Amino acid sequence: MAAYFEIKNLSVGFRTFEGIRPVLNIEHLAIERGETYGLVGESGAGKTVLALTILGLLPKPAGIIHSGEIWLDGEDPLKKSEHEMASTYRGKRLAMIFQDPMSTLNPVFTVGQQIARVIEQHQGLKGAACTRRALELLEMVKLSDTQSVLKKYPHELSGGQRQRVIIAIALSCGAEFLIADEPTRNLDVTIQAGVLKLIGELQKELKISVLFIANNVGLVNVFCKNVGILYRGKLVEEGPSSMVTRQPLHPYTETLISAIPRNKSEKLKFASLVIKPEAEKGCPFYSRCPIGEEGCTLREPMLERLDGEHKAACFLAGRR
Repeated sequence: MAAYFEIKNLSVGFRTFEGIRPVLNIEHLAIERGETYGLVGESGAGKTVLALTILGLLPKPAGIIHSGEIWLDGEDPLKKSEHEMASTYRGKRLAMIFQDPMSTLNPVFTVGQQIARVIEQHQGLKGAACTRRALELLEMVKLSDTQSVLKKYPHELSGGQRQRVIIAIALSCGAEFLIADEPTRNLDVTIQAGVLKLIGELQKELKISVLFIANNVGLVNVFCKNVGILYRGKLVEEGPSSMVTRQPLHPYTETLISAIPRNKSEKLKFASLVIKPEAEKGCPFYSRCPIGEEGCTLREPMLERLDGEHKAACFLAGRR
């Protein structure tokens, strides 16, 4: 039986002055209905590019989808026109919470005007009915004094308040699949906890599926059922978040975990960016891998099931 959300053989590249550069190459990724799936990787791994591809917002003409399918409840967004995506899909079925709310919200319009615009476009509500719906959404994301918030401009709100407004807009039209692209990246720790708790509560209450993008493995461990580790556009490890964080199989995952201090006295560990020369073939992580062997340069490892639902793309994963 097909998963609620599924990616098959997706290949995406960007045109550059040096030619087409591959950015994403995902053989398979599946998310069940009502599940929160974590996607983790360092900056430049391709996480946001994947989100934009799903939403049909890949920059053109630079971005190129070479091949692949993306299925959401039996429909492929890649086969839809921009008009279909904008009018019936993006917002109503798919929605996204971006990293920086200040770059998402328009500084010259009030919060109320921006929420109303989305509601009017997708739900056809106007006037008092539109205002009531906007107030309901702000209450849903646990904002106090909602009447006042509606009249404020984005710069008059705190970072946490702005992010809650973005969540309200994302869910304003009944989207059933939510992409959260590092939604707490620019917030302090205490505010992060509140926003994450809110997303978790809304996910259960509204029974939506969430693709949660992060660069912190520890964060997804407490928030996501399953997690995929993305390196240079490819999944190098995947499985239940508890297994991946406690018993990582891929050296890259170990590097990400070791970069998070477990207590105040522990020093951060940094992996060398280049340990060995780049391999023309073979494992893409070879040059940075502390345990890589010469055999790792002969061919590229594929994502294989090694322990139950735990998968890794590493020739040495089962021998350490």
